[in-house]
Order: sequence, then structure tokens, then C-alpha cells
Amino acid sequence: MRKKKIAVIGAGIAALTLAYAIRKDDLFDVTVYAAKNADEIRNGRIPSTQIHFDRFLRTEERFGIGPYGDVYDVKEIELLVGGQKMFKGRVNARAVSIDQREYLAALQEGLKRQGADVRKRRASPEDISLFADEYDLIVDCTGKIGPVVDFPIYDRIRNAPVAPQRVCSAGMFRGLAPDEEQKMAFNIVPGLGELFETSTMTRHGPARVLLFEPIPGSEMDCIKGDKGPDVFAKEMLGALDAYFPHIRERVDPNEFRLVDPNAYMRVAIKPELRIPYATANGTLALGCGDSVALNDPITGQGANAASYCAEALYDVLAEHRDATWDSALGERYWDRTREFATKMTEWTNGMMGPLSDSFSELLGRATQNQAVADEVVGLFLDPIQAHRVFFASSMLEA
Repeated sequence: MRKKKIAVIGAGIAALTLAYAIRKDDLFDVTVYAAKNADEIRNGRIPSTQIHFDRFLRTEERFGIGPYGDVYDVKEIELLVGGQKMFKGRVNARAVSIDQREYLAALQEGLKRQGADVRKRRASPEDISLFADEYDLIVDCTGKIGPVVDFPIYDRIRNAPVAPQRVCSAGMFRGLAPDEEQKMAFNIVPGLGELFETSTMTRHGPARVLLFEPIPGSEMDCIKGDKGPDVFAKEMLGALDAYFPHIRERVDPNEFRLVDPNAYMRVAIKPELRIPYATANGTLALGCGDSVALNDPITGQGANAASYCAEALYDVLAEHRDATWDSALGERYWDRTREFATKMTEWTNGMMGPLSDSFSELLGRATQNQAVADEVVGLFLDPIQAHRVFFASSMLEA
């Protein structure tokens, strides 16, 4: 029996994780269509800022993903409200940060060294019919710019917003000293938004990451447009001056700048969950990652969710490798990932509004009890449990 042929569209976490999985077991033939080659990714704008949690790292180990260079370990997460330290919890498993440009470029290069068929092509909706004639399966991993396949919206999310709830500005900087090593700080300014601060590893060495998430139209929404790297750094410094003086006091104004001219991004995300399967010209098409489960970065789930769903998708394909790949297979994949995707989405959306009573109670107890503080941090590694706690009607249920 001939091997089934799979077209994977994308060059992000979902696409590359799936491609490594397929290459490792050699059950299928895979072609990866990447809009950018490794050099363009490495020298381009940052696509996101991420912390890769334990499940992500175990998936890498399973599929032989890497090496990709040095990383920065994150061992604690601290919550601050209005600059006041509330609590600091320990991450109970490994968590790391790396410049996504370096990570994605290294993975694409690794695939090519393995002999994988990686082609530079920015696929469009018009290409799908061509792929449908050549492949047994199309996997849309086009990320935030996608999807290119017309996957239907999943309309049963309890708190789906109709517009972006945050305006995200992120950069990797020199000239900002850490207050503590191996920590991520989650800064909340009530009614205005958030700022995340941690370190990451870049090709230039360690850098400080700032992810600034003001509510659109609020007084803290003070970084406007894309006026270039120098203006971006000045505007970020202005935001620190106005809203995060406890961070601003660690800045060396003579050294504060981006690590390179492309080490920043601005985006406003409208969270959206889609049913991740459709048929294109009689061929099954599946979605994986941000193309079908797009969330705001406030809970840090993007890369981790993409890895989770890619692994789940591969397992479904391997389990049904001799079956007909049709909408029934798509439904099996959706059954495998629906709870995770739905609860991750609802929890993330909930974190951008008024916090629930049960979650607020838990945060209050975390200020008094280290074990509870560690429990709160653990929720970021387990979105299903985080959802259960966030939406519980009382702490007895949580």
C-alpha cells in the first residue's frame, strides 16, 4: 500500500511539530509549504513571545525536535497589581523561553537536514484546489494570518468577543536589568491592561522581553502604529515611565534599545475558535494551531496549544493510517482536541475581563499560602484545570 501524502502549510510551531512527527515514524510522505525560509525567519520580525511549558518540551523529546540552541529557564511566575507584589509561585516542571525566530529557523533547517521536502511558497485559498488533487490530506497551519481553508466558526464559546480585547506590543530589549533571574512577572494595572516581563535567549545573547497589553482605547493604549524600532523603544519606555515605575527604575536610558531592529511586534488579536476540518475539492483539510484556535497571549497558550494540537493530530492520523481520510477522521481529530481548545479559549477570554469570584478567591489565598501560589502558577500549564477553577461557582467546586 502506498504511503498517504500530506501537505502541511505553514512554518510555525504547529506545522514544524507535525512535520517532525511524520518524519520520525515515516508512516506518511509530507511536504511542508513555508512562506518564509529559515534565513528570512531568523532575520525577520519576531512572530510572538512565548514560554514553552513542560508538555511542549516532552512533545519535542518524543518527536526528536532540536537542537535549536540555548534557552532561558523560567522557574517562577510573580503577580503584581499596580506595582505591588502579590505572590510568587514556582513552576513545578521545566519551562523555557527562546527567541521564536531562532527556534523556528533552527527547526526548519533541521527538517531539511533530515531530507524533508520543504518548499518556499505562500499558499493562498486558490492553491487549495491544486493541493487537493495531489495530496491525501491538507493541514492548514498558517497561524494568525490564516486560515487559507474556510473552516467554520465554532459558535458555542460562552464568552467569544466581537473585537480584540487587547493591543499587544512586544519587544526584546537591552538596557533593562532583571530584578530576579529565572522569573516571569505578570503586571496588572486594574482597568487598563497588563505587562509581562521576563528574559529570553536570542542570537545576540540574553534579552529582556516586555509584552505590553493595554485595553484598546484606554489611557494606557499609548503605543500607536508602527513607526520603526527606535520610536517603538521610546514609546515602550514612556509606558514604563507612566504605568510601571518599578520596572522603569531598572532601565539604563543610555542602553535601552531593541536587541536588533526587527526584535518587536504589534498586533491586535480577535480571539476565534474554528471547527478544524473541512473538505476541499473532495480532499480532507484539517486546521492546527492559531489558524483554527487563535487566542490572545495573556495566558501564554499559543505555542503550547499549537504543539498540543499537532501531537494530537499526528496520533489520530497514525491510529487511522489505513482508513479512508474523510470528514469522519476530521471529527475524530475534533473530538480529540475540542475540550482542550474550547476550555483554553474560554479561560483566556475570561482573563481579559473581570476575574471570576472563584479565581479572585484563589488569588487572594495565594498571597497567604505558598502552596496555593504554586497551584495558581500550575494553572498556566493546564488550561483545562484553569478553566475549571476560573468558572467554578465557588471554591468548593474549584
